[in-house]
Amino acid sequence: MAEESPSNPPQIENVQPREQQHVGPEISSAPTPQPQNREELIGRARTFLTSPQIQGQDISAKRKFLVEKGLTEGEISGLLQGSAPRLPLIPPRTYPQPPPSNLPTLLLGLARLFSWIGIGSAALVFLYYRVLLPRIIQNAQARQALRVHHISLMTKLTESLSSYKDQQKEDFASLPKADPCRESPTFSRCKSVGQILKTFGETEPDFFSIPPVSLLRCAISDFSKRNTEGDPNPTAEEIFRVLEGRIPWLLTEEGYKLKKSLYETLLNCPLFIEEKPEKSEGTQEQPLVSTWKYAPPPPSTPSPLVQSIQSLSSAMPVPEKIRISPFQHVIQTLSEFTGYISSQVYIPYHPPPGGMGIVTSHSLSPAEEQLKREIRTLKGLVLNRKSFMPSIPRPGVFSPAPT
Repeated sequence: MAEESPSNPPQIENVQPREQQHVGPEISSAPTPQPQNREELIGRARTFLTSPQIQGQDISAKRKFLVEKGLTEGEISGLLQGSAPRLPLIPPRTYPQPPPSNLPTLLLGLARLFSWIGIGSAALVFLYYRVLLPRIIQNAQARQALRVHHISLMTKLTESLSSYKDQQKEDFASLPKADPCRESPTFSRCKSVGQILKTFGETEPDFFSIPPVSLLRCAISDFSKRNTEGDPNPTAEEIFRVLEGRIPWLLTEEGYKLKKSLYETLLNCPLFIEEKPEKSEGTQEQPLVSTWKYAPPPPSTPSPLVQSIQSLSSAMPVPEKIRISPFQHVIQTLSEFTGYISSQVYIPYHPPPGGMGIVTSHSLSPAEEQLKREIRTLKGLVLNRKSFMPSIPRPGVFSPAPT
């Protein structure tokens, strides 16, 4: 810009005379700008240059635009210098004093915190080792002692149960063993299936409570009574046919369980004997069907315990029959009446509720008078003890020993 400024004036000076020569009358005729409008134009140019959109553009473009708007070179230079961005002011070197540091306060607070944590931990450790730990150890030792005691008691109980079981086996060895094929007395007297059903009466029979041996025995007996001409021993199919005819309940699903139990009893019970027919020349092609018969059990021999009890009962003396006197009840009644009178003699006298007057014999009936005289006589006998009857020997009561 410094180089351009001195060259511009001569050019302007050379050009101005020519313009004045050619356009002299036009310039002389144009009105000169007023000062008020000039100041307004400079203010607008200053505002234009200070706007943020224009400050970043090139200076030559700004100068060219202001020249076009009619500003002089001096005004443009002044406006450009006024609108140039100013550098920020350097602050003075007197800095304020910084505030005091919080590090000592922070360290002091941390020291206090850790001291309180240490003191609390030490107190907790002291309480744990002095109060809680002994109780925990004592509780654990008590639990261990209880566990050992419980184990010892269970061991003793197991040993006592095993010894008792062994002793029970030895004691039961002498007793008679229960026979699984033995019938109950209620059903052993029955000779047919109908008699077994009659034992239940009008109530609905419980077929599972009937022994299978009794049902099979009665079914074989019923078949033997019917089949008098042929073989009296039935087959298994004929036995179950007889039972189904008398007990239709066996055809149901629940009755199938009882039929299965009856068939197992027929095969396993030794009282039912299977008889297989012999093969012959004419019956080789036909299948052979075995028959069944009932063999009553032999009388069981008594066990050693029963034999010893029987020998003991036979060795005991037979008690003598007590002779009963015909006057025994009379004597017993008189003795009870005498005891009652003797108890009434020593009872203190109580006046009648009607007052202190004496009841005369006019108010009593002859029967009451007679009873009163007899009571007085018996009282005299009890008090005097002179005419009292001698003691009557009474037979002792003999209780026979249990057999």
